[in-house]
Amino acid sequence: MKEVRTDMRFLILMYALAFILLWEWLLPVIELTDTEYITVFLFFIGISFIFGLLRMKWWLSIPLKLIYLFWSLHYVFFETVILSRETVSLLITDLLSNIGIIAAWNWDGITNPFRTVLFFVLLWMTIYLIRHWIEVRKSILLFYALTVIFIAILDTFSSYSAEGAIFRIMVSGLLLIGLLTISRISDKHGRKIGTGMFAAFSLPLLFAVVCSSAFASIMPDRGPAWDDPIPFLKSVVQGEGIGSGSFVAKSGYDTDDSKLGGAFSQDSTVVFSATVPKKQYWKIETKNTYTSKGWEQRSEEAIPVNIEPGSLLAFSGADNLLEEDKFLHAEINMKEQLPFLVYPYGTSKIHTRTDVVLQNQEDNGRFWVLKDGEEAELDSFGIDLIERNYSLKALRATSMDDYALESMDFSEYLQLPEQLPARVRELALTITGKEESVYEKAKSIERYFARNGFMYDQQNVAVPRGAEDYVDQFLFDTKRGYCDNFSTSMVVMLRASDIPARWVKGFAPGEGKTNSEGKMEYQVTNNEAHSWVEAYIPGFGWMPFEPTIGFSNMTGIEYDLELDMSDPEAPDMEEREKPETNKETPVKKDEDNGVLAFFNKMDKFLRENAWIGIAVLAVIVFIAWQVYKHRGKWIPKLLINAYRKRQADWVTYTKQYKGLLKQLDRFGFKRTDSMTLSEYAKTVDTHFGGRRMKMLTEAYERGLYGGYTRHDDWAGLQEIWEDLINRASC
Repeated sequence: MKEVRTDMRFLILMYALAFILLWEWLLPVIELTDTEYITVFLFFIGISFIFGLLRMKWWLSIPLKLIYLFWSLHYVFFETVILSRETVSLLITDLLSNIGIIAAWNWDGITNPFRTVLFFVLLWMTIYLIRHWIEVRKSILLFYALTVIFIAILDTFSSYSAEGAIFRIMVSGLLLIGLLTISRISDKHGRKIGTGMFAAFSLPLLFAVVCSSAFASIMPDRGPAWDDPIPFLKSVVQGEGIGSGSFVAKSGYDTDDSKLGGAFSQDSTVVFSATVPKKQYWKIETKNTYTSKGWEQRSEEAIPVNIEPGSLLAFSGADNLLEEDKFLHAEINMKEQLPFLVYPYGTSKIHTRTDVVLQNQEDNGRFWVLKDGEEAELDSFGIDLIERNYSLKALRATSMDDYALESMDFSEYLQLPEQLPARVRELALTITGKEESVYEKAKSIERYFARNGFMYDQQNVAVPRGAEDYVDQFLFDTKRGYCDNFSTSMVVMLRASDIPARWVKGFAPGEGKTNSEGKMEYQVTNNEAHSWVEAYIPGFGWMPFEPTIGFSNMTGIEYDLELDMSDPEAPDMEEREKPETNKETPVKKDEDNGVLAFFNKMDKFLRENAWIGIAVLAVIVFIAWQVYKHRGKWIPKLLINAYRKRQADWVTYTKQYKGLLKQLDRFGFKRTDSMTLSEYAKTVDTHFGGRRMKMLTEAYERGLYGGYTRHDDWAGLQEIWEDLINRASC
């Protein structure tokens, strides 16, 4: 990048404003993708701008950025010692594995570490462009306009709330544009802006922008002049009313699932809102009997259990929670009434009014409310839940033989219709036959749909006719459908593999926004009505699985074993992998043991005290900046000591003279392209007095242009050179 020297005060202020704009780009990306490491990217942006301020050479800045990128990948994805062979091997293997994935155009298969690398590269290029716009073009209008458009679109069409972001973007963007305009005008007239002129221009600009923005923010809001066009646009884009049958159902929860299939139209009506720290699947009920057309609940319904509001509930798998399981609280506010309560996984207590009684039917998972012996409705209620994490090591240790140790009767969860086509069973056994553990068998079916050409579609969905089986039609004929198709097919294939499973209905997490109290509030509409799968894992109980393409499994997995990159669990990386260091592996050398132990302790200490690492890094950067800033004082001393040890001849003198030119440039003597060496020497001698630079230049030009490379007094020239370079170091 060909840079034009810009005043350091301007650069610091303009880089700070550009940092704010880039921050506003990161915030929605981090929020909408549930990424928890925004500081890692912000530090990269800050470091890049600092390197720009220091005018750091590319051969130094690029390696430092690559080192930071390597550390970031290690910090986010790997729990190994940072400088160990294991870490380097895991990282290289992961990055190389993506070459084949990209070559096959399987973009969905790209691993999260490689996605992070690509995101860092995108940031790197964006920062370079911003520096070019600020220092060379002196115009940031394009980036500012793109920022406004990007945030406005996300605020309109996604769950991201840009209320505060708009104010910050307007203030920082307009200030940046104004300061660059001042800089561009000063360059046009060839005038350097002094401190007084800088304040005279920038302070009124700052006052005008901040005051106008603040005034606009406190003005009363009259509301929109027209109705919100978004629902209409969504209905047009999503093709409301277009289906394969004469009747198109609306999205939402329905108790009747006896006939599945067909298109449905979108319904953005909010059913309930939930204030909860993390995304949750909202369960309503389960069904056990597959009829080849849909689902029914045919088991003998047990007598409902009365539950006092606020009392502790018993739930499957409570004894298998890891020590780090966390307790969360959710507040649910109903906008539309449902026949049963919605609740998340890990529900331990339900808080309601004291004048009602909760009823629960364990065989179908339903909760409802009675008041004075009659069903009642709740406008709001609270739930205490436990965030469950499953041990991957323990899950992979499960066996089909373990079902014999369970006391539950699984017959109703292994039910399949007699007329189920044989090819459905054969496909299920083919998918699960290579796996040993119950969990791996279930995961192999869950992954099957995403890797075998199935498509998510809400409109062009077939309805089985005559004796046609719903699952068979989807698996072998259409391969196109929505959640009911995927979840029903997985339950049937699990049962065909002798794994107890049941069909679950409820709602997906919904769209989350930060409310006025700073808490995450999720708006759940009829469009979030969803179905998924629960499989019974021996020793763990009913565990949720998500086979539908486009939906994420919310189950917490604790990666407490080391994964090979070829392992099916590794490429998904739905959770942060935490390979476990094998403590029993003997170390060949005592020296290696000591080094690894030291780095292991340092790595653990820095993870637990991240602020210390940040402070140390800041100190190191500051010291490096000071050393680089004052290089004009210490570089001459190094050069003098180095050249005193060399033989005095033409080759050495050539290097000395070129080094002197660089030092004079650092000292403040700028040589333009049109200035000859003799003219430059005259300027230097005028400042320092005498004719030292002229003598050195004459000797250099005689050797360079006249071929006179033999001089009788190289030592005398070196003394003159040392005296002049010492003067230029003050």
